[in-house]
Amino acid sequence: MKQVTLPIIAPPTRQTKYEQSSDECQEALREAFGVFVDYCTATGWSDDDVAIALIQIADEHLCSLAILADFSAVVDQTTGSDLAKF
Repeated sequence: MKQVTLPIIAPPTRQTKYEQSSDECQEALREAFGVFVDYCTATGWSDDDVAIALIQIADEHLCSLAILADFSAVVDQTTGSDLAKF
């Protein structure tokens, strides 16, 4: 299998979330994402299979973030403490 080198991903321009942070993140990831997709299809997976798999993985990741956020809110409410957010 051929080695793949992902391009450098630019860091966010600010340390805190801001209105265009999602757009900026998408732009920063775009080239690396394309390289990764090309790598996946080069191994024999179809474009459709790769796209569906990536959507499902992203959805699972988003759900896990929501679960962690909900859990953190519940812990904060039950303990009355200001715990670090996940």
